[in-house]
Amino acid sequence: MGAAQDFLESGEGWSCRVARLALPILIATAQCGQKITYKQLAEELCERHGEVIKRRMTIYGYPVGRIGWAMEMLSKEWGEQVPPINALVVNAATGLPGDGVNQFIVQFLKPRARKRQMAPKAQKAFKEQAVQRVWDYSYWDQVAEYFAIPQDQLEPARIVGGDDGEEIGVPPVGIAGGHGESKLHKGLKEWAARNPKHFAEFGKFSKGVTEYPLHSGDSLDVFLRGSEGQLAVEVKASNAPVSELYRGVFQCVKYRATMRAMLLAASEIPAAQAVLLTTLDIPDEVKRLARRLEVRILSAPLSAENG
Repeated sequence: MGAAQDFLESGEGWSCRVARLALPILIATAQCGQKITYKQLAEELCERHGEVIKRRMTIYGYPVGRIGWAMEMLSKEWGEQVPPINALVVNAATGLPGDGVNQFIVQFLKPRARKRQMAPKAQKAFKEQAVQRVWDYSYWDQVAEYFAIPQDQLEPARIVGGDDGEEIGVPPVGIAGGHGESKLHKGLKEWAARNPKHFAEFGKFSKGVTEYPLHSGDSLDVFLRGSEGQLAVEVKASNAPVSELYRGVFQCVKYRATMRAMLLAASEIPAAQAVLLTTLDIPDEVKRLARRLEVRILSAPLSAENG
């Protein structure tokens, strides 16, 4: 028995017992690319194991934290980083793990970042990055095997999920390129670059630049930089077909991930976001896609297309 397994198997108190019961749920949640709230975890433990649901949800932070320590011990034992799977247990209001996970996310901090006091937006960026690392990790089956968790216990939580879970009908997108940039699209880009206050919910930014190059070879419509992070703005003008709104949501996902990767490569805090800006009316199905992929869509006045 390894040190991490020995640690998780030890103890008979409530936190120790619940940590052992919760780990299979979290592994299945990770493999599904989902998050789970404290309340959902409590309900799942009740459904599967008859555990009485505690009135104070924050108390579940103790067994969840114990799982975090087990993953940290396993990282040392294996000589490679095992992501903090406890980051998947999130606050229902924010969709982010609580501050108790910060000590486990420190392993993602680079030397330069450790020297600075992280602002709230930077903490948010690290938490989001930790969740993404958990989802991207390919060896949760091996982790389950190490902790002697049978496969039949790795059933996804029946209550996980923030929406109806129904498939979203995304229209096919034609091959990009072949058409010059429209005057309306260019005007909307220039307006966004000159009006950083329109994006105040993401932070305080200086005036932006258009056609900003990324290391992936992509170019951002608009790039904004501030003291607390960076923002990519993908614009869709009123002459764009609705299919371009769907495409814009996926572009935001791509740009957000690329910008964070660039910051991590530079040993910087991965505080980067991407937003879709449009003058079009936004169909409900596009809104549903954006919610599921955690992309914000902002509206701009039609006059913004004049630049």
